[in-house]
Amino acid sequence: MGVIGGIDINLLSILVILVLFLFSRTRDDRSQTEYRLFLVLLCATVVQLVADSFMIALGGIDSPAARLVTNAMGAVYYIGHPVVPMFYAFYVEERLALDSRRPRAWKCVYAAPALISAGLSASSPWTRMFFYFDASNVYHRGPLFALAAGLSYCYLLSAYYFIARAAGRKVIPRSTLKVLLAFPLPPIIAGTLQAAFYGLVALWPSVVLSLLIIFIDTTNRTLSSDYLTGAFNRRRLDEYLEARVRELGEDRSPTARRSRSFSGFLVDLDDFKQINDNYGHAVGDEALVTTVQIIKSCLRSDDFLARFAGDEFIAILPLSCEAELEQVVARLRSRFAESSLPRAGGRKPSLSVGAAVYDRAIDADGDKYIARLDGLMYREKILKKATKGYQ
Repeated sequence: MGVIGGIDINLLSILVILVLFLFSRTRDDRSQTEYRLFLVLLCATVVQLVADSFMIALGGIDSPAARLVTNAMGAVYYIGHPVVPMFYAFYVEERLALDSRRPRAWKCVYAAPALISAGLSASSPWTRMFFYFDASNVYHRGPLFALAAGLSYCYLLSAYYFIARAAGRKVIPRSTLKVLLAFPLPPIIAGTLQAAFYGLVALWPSVVLSLLIIFIDTTNRTLSSDYLTGAFNRRRLDEYLEARVRELGEDRSPTARRSRSFSGFLVDLDDFKQINDNYGHAVGDEALVTTVQIIKSCLRSDDFLARFAGDEFIAILPLSCEAELEQVVARLRSRFAESSLPRAGGRKPSLSVGAAVYDRAIDADGDKYIARLDGLMYREKILKKATKGYQ
């Protein structure tokens, strides 16, 4: 690949990152660690692309200034090689909330190989460990080049390990799993090709492609999620139910329809208004977030949970058995009663629940099914108030 072609690819990649950065600044979750890690990935990749472009442009120019710049950019380039995959591993852990119980010092230990590599990279203009420029100022790989490349691969593989842990614990939805698994693939393929075919410019443009995948996924999550609780929003609920109902309608076999049916429950946080009135809206918001966490703890990773309205939430499960649904609801009531949510009116926190298996004969569409769940929930709430059944 020629000098002009390599630089053009890098400049185009930098332009894409600038677009991602500008659009990312409009997001509502800019204070979250996940967002900040994404920005680190963007910035580190830009630095790599700039360093690579300078080495391509000035390589072969035999002058003191060109030698100074190429050696400096080479050191920067090799310092950044393990940094991007390392921060991607941090991003994965944050996205999956796997490090909540880890001591803070573990990240220092995890970053130690990258720091050692940075020292070797910075010294390479003199030691020629990772790279060097010959008498004509032409770039060459050093004897420890494989070590530098291997460290980057190790960080990417460690990210896969974190994903496998989360998948094994069934705390990761399939959509998230696909995105996180897809990110390392372009760099791994491009890095292997670039190592095999000397002079190919492919590695860091491929990282930009991976960052674009993450950006699209994050944007889709923002459009379909409730900002406060992280559950899906009403629009996504309507789309999901429409798809499930249509799927059942396309199967002509009554037996298969029953086995592939689904169930759900609608929950309402009892006396939520009193929580807001007595403790303030900040505590009320925290109660809603905690409620979603409790509901999710009773569901599997592929179950669907959406915020229906206010303090009401709907879960859709691939269960066609009423008894299994009742077990899930009983577990939910038990965990909610044991929670640390503030008391409302001197009573323990409680939920009113409307649960039912979808029945095509009764529920012609998703809206009627929701209306049935809503009616069952209000029937329980009225019965509680009539009998003073709050705990």
